[in-house]
Amino acid sequence: MTFVPEMPLPDHRAKKNKGRSATPARRRVKTATKNAGLIRDRREQLIRAAIKVFGAKGFHQTTVRDIGRAARLTQGTIYNYVRSKEDILFLVCDRVVTEYQDSVRRALVANGDATERLGAALRGIVKVMIERQSTILLLYHESHNLDRRSLRVILARVAEFIADFERLLMEADQVRRILPRDFRLIANVVTFLPTMVALRRWALPQTLSHEALTNELVDFMLRGLGRST
Repeated sequence: MTFVPEMPLPDHRAKKNKGRSATPARRRVKTATKNAGLIRDRREQLIRAAIKVFGAKGFHQTTVRDIGRAARLTQGTIYNYVRSKEDILFLVCDRVVTEYQDSVRRALVANGDATERLGAALRGIVKVMIERQSTILLLYHESHNLDRRSLRVILARVAEFIADFERLLMEADQVRRILPRDFRLIANVVTFLPTMVALRRWALPQTLSHEALTNELVDFMLRGLGRST
């Protein structure tokens, strides 16, 4: 599945809050315990295990028991923190999108020239793609198995991520003009291109170190925007 948001991106130029994107709806995963620390830790176990098991067997062939075995948790324990296998898949997808967003938002709030922050954001995205290749593949292969509400939430989060990047591009353009100037199009291109690290990893040069691969991709994108590292 390819993530192409089915809703319009927020128009930051029309916002009164200086370009901050609207917060999309959240999906609450129900739990039988109120211990926030325990919920966080157990769900982390489930996410790590699910990434491995979903990746090896696929969503439909995986059972909650399989995930529990990989996480070293009993089914009874698992159901204290999630209600279904679909909940676990949602948590996995949500984790990936959160890592995307964090890489851009760190650049948005950083000090320094907007063009430097743009380069940092691009570098952050590529780093996430390299470090989370298996999870990225899982996101693209299995996200269509989410229920409609969960998928809408994930797509809204992706749209928010792209919109944040659009804002960063607009800020960079005020410092040095970016070519071309369709910021919505550029934001979609530069946030999708780094996924090739996961989706095309079988075809990429195996001799490149992660640092070299990051430098090549970031430099390629910056040159396309009319500047270089």
